[in-house]
Amino acid sequence: MLRPALLALAVVALGCLTGCRRAAPWQAADWRPASPPQRIVAASVLATETLLAIAPRERLAGVHVLAADARYSPVADEAKGLPLVGADPEQLLAAQPDLVVCDAFTRPETLALLAAADVPVVQTATPTSFADIAANLRRIGAVCWLDAPAEALVAQMEQRLAALSAHAGECANWRVASLDGALHTYGRGSLFDAMVGAAGARNLAGERGVGPFRKLDVETVLGWQPDALVLGGADASDGEQPAWLAQQPGLALMPCAQRARYVRIPSPLLATTSHRLVDAAARLQDALRQWGRP
Repeated sequence: MLRPALLALAVVALGCLTGCRRAAPWQAADWRPASPPQRIVAASVLATETLLAIAPRERLAGVHVLAADARYSPVADEAKGLPLVGADPEQLLAAQPDLVVCDAFTRPETLALLAAADVPVVQTATPTSFADIAANLRRIGAVCWLDAPAEALVAQMEQRLAALSAHAGECANWRVASLDGALHTYGRGSLFDAMVGAAGARNLAGERGVGPFRKLDVETVLGWQPDALVLGGADASDGEQPAWLAQQPGLALMPCAQRARYVRIPSPLLATTSHRLVDAAARLQDALRQWGRP
């Protein structure tokens, strides 16, 4: 929680930024600092994944605490030893940053307080495609004066996508769906949809009109009859039935369950919004190609 004085400062700053309609210069799409920032705080997992791949480690003054948690981050090991910060603006300011890179979910009061302290804050967009991911990588590279390594990272991702495309036809008949114990799934407008498309398969939820996220019921899943289920988690090998599936009436009797057509992708990788999503697409494609036809 913010101390009262800091909260008051945030409110005043927020009122100035919104009521007076004065945008900070770093809110412009083409803004970059006058010189390379030397104390960058990566205030999101995406920013941390990206900057660990393109920036000298000594230029990172802090990374988001979740980026060091293996339950949520694919770069937890790489983040070890770096100063950790949370979403609290006081923690961000304590790192004495000359640039903060965060995501679209950062709280307005946090942005206001950092602006009041004259700390540049750049927010990445919420991606729904690999093109959006590339745009975020380039944006982070530009504001950090790391254009060349960011472009190289984009090129590496695009090369891997091209390699997946070469075998995509082998997976064209596979109808897959993401599912978890609460029967959540992801359809059109989600990065899961982009990942499935990159593998060459069909996202069944998207084809059935589901938007970015929806909670399903058992009857719907049974009616869809997916050819394979994509499951988050690395606590079991591909082919092993998750315990929750047997607890949902009828789901264990689906053909894909009877044939053990489960593709397990580590949850941090399945949820990533960075260039690493291509690794998830590769895992999916590898599993489907190994199985052959649905």
